Amino acid sequence: MADYEAPSDRWGFIDTSGNLVIKAVYDDVGPFTEGLAAVQKDGKWGYIDHSGEMVIDPVYKSAWAFHEGFARVLPFDNPDQFIDRTGKAIIGDNWSAADDFSNGMARVMVGNSYGYIDTSGKLIIQPIYTRGWNFQNESCIVEYHDKLGLINREGVNILEPVYDKIKRAGDGNTFLCSHDNASIAFDKSGKELTRLEGVKMIDSDGEVLSVREGNDMYLISLNDLAQKSKSYMNIIYLEKNLWAGKIDSGYILMDKNGNALSSQTYTQINKFSDGFAAYSKDNLWGYINAKGEELTGEVFGLAWDYREGFARAAFQDGMAFINKYQKLAFYPPHGTLDMRDFTEGLASVQLD
Repeated sequence: MADYEAPSDRWGFIDTSGNLVIKAVYDDVGPFTEGLAAVQKDGKWGYIDHSGEMVIDPVYKSAWAFHEGFARVLPFDNPDQFIDRTGKAIIGDNWSAADDFSNGMARVMVGNSYGYIDTSGKLIIQPIYTRGWNFQNESCIVEYHDKLGLINREGVNILEPVYDKIKRAGDGNTFLCSHDNASIAFDKSGKELTRLEGVKMIDSDGEVLSVREGNDMYLISLNDLAQKSKSYMNIIYLEKNLWAGKIDSGYILMDKNGNALSSQTYTQINKFSDGFAAYSKDNLWGYINAKGEELTGEVFGLAWDYREGFARAAFQDGMAFINKYQKLAFYPPHGTLDMRDFTEGLASVQLD
């Protein structure tokens, strides 16, 4: 703290009309989650509510967003810990917080190993793992003795830790595993859906798989391996059973069968959010809907994903928010240097 220098540009929050409703007095801020946002004041982090009132004093070296009633914080003189909405810390034995709460569990570190606690701070899953990820849909990928497996909330193996790689697919309930020369897809209960030799499974929407074989990729049905799309140079899952396939001229938007939804090609297509996807073409950006219809043409210098009905976009004279009709929603406050996405109806802005 002796070396800390507060920035000259400060952060505050605007509402969905563009009004500055929380004054720009903070060194840095995080997004609002569960009614609170982490803010940095004079080099220390605390939390404010939607009115801008400081409800948890800025006493932390670092602070993260609230999830399921708890936030991870780093005190100046203690390891990472969890606090509740009043600032009260979860008391635990010899562990330090390692990730956010999800599905009522949080990953913690004990020595050099990881385990999982419940919301009381009790170790529910013992620290026997060399790596771990967050719980999602009642399951979690973990690493044990350099091999990956899948466990449930009781720590029982859904998939034994024998795999070289495990990926939770885009649908959230399909797991793509590799072992030796085989790629295997499992459902969330650990039931094998299909197995392929000599190829790599990349992603799934729960109905089809994207598969790489040599330099080519294609989509294949989980229920009928004979249903195979034509080959592409690359395939990306975009949500809502939509995919992007790369050909020589760029990416095309396609359905789960690998059929193009339009003849347009793009340098990049982002994942869909709020029903729209940002795309780039010829170094400019625009938006398409889930039917593949171009809504704006290439008019933005840069475009971000939609959040809560608004998206950031770079115009010729600066950055502003657009609404769900791709029209200018409002100009940001005078002196705005940077903006971040809306969460819980508020967006952070940096003012000079």
